[in-house]
Amino acid sequence: MTAQRHREAPPLPEPVGVLALSLTALALAGCVSPLAALRSSRQLTAGSASYALRWSDGDDAEQLRVSRALERAAPGLERWGGLREPVTINLVPTHADLEVAVRRPGFGWLRAWARYDDVVLQSPRTWSAVGANDADVDELVLHEVTHCLLFQRSATRDTWLEREIPLWFREGMATWTAGQGYRFPSLDDLSRWLLAHPELDPFGDGERLSRDAFAEVYAAAFHAFAYLVQHHGEASVKATMAQMNGGQNFSTAFGAAVGQPLPAFVKEFVDFVRLGKFRGAGR
Repeated sequence: MTAQRHREAPPLPEPVGVLALSLTALALAGCVSPLAALRSSRQLTAGSASYALRWSDGDDAEQLRVSRALERAAPGLERWGGLREPVTINLVPTHADLEVAVRRPGFGWLRAWARYDDVVLQSPRTWSAVGANDADVDELVLHEVTHCLLFQRSATRDTWLEREIPLWFREGMATWTAGQGYRFPSLDDLSRWLLAHPELDPFGDGERLSRDAFAEVYAAAFHAFAYLVQHHGEASVKATMAQMNGGQNFSTAFGAAVGQPLPAFVKEFVDFVRLGKFRGAGR
């Protein structure tokens, strides 16, 4: 981001781009040792998307599960226009390898990390003591490649970090596309959390909060994106990506696509949640 619903810290997808500097350093670093150890590979076409899978000894069965998940991800990606460039899926055998590969120590719930055209994915067989079921794998794989799609349809390989896409939109789009809303706190839970912590801002400060309050931060992201789609339609998401692809940063692109400045949209949604306006109004 997954084998459990919201009752304990689930292995959620990664907060893509937590600290752009970390991502930039990783991009410049080239191959790191966990990725260099992935000696098996193959090509895969799923729908209109092309992938390269890389894995190590012991994950032959898991790469087949990931391949099937990529095939099932095709409709979810096509709703946003599909991937524009091939994506490499690096299947690393352990969580420690994942943290080293993406340079995110201490994120015990992390299971994957996506960038413009590659994903580092912890082998599903090590997600928990009993591994992961196919539905969990399907969700996480679709979540991750949705991140790649967002970056590819918003910019180029050289400019995607410059778009400054906030965590709430990145994670909201990915969790909504992958149908993962049930994994996060409800609107009622989110309302209580926002009221109890008025000093916290999951929209403006989501990156920092994601380490210790990831469930609430991801809930805010999911529900805000669902609110966006409900009130402005999927076309507003596509238009935001198109505006960014034309060179605008996220805030400007969002305002032009939605017809409402980004701060005004965030305030409207936060009021919607904090004041309980969602109760009895349909969700």
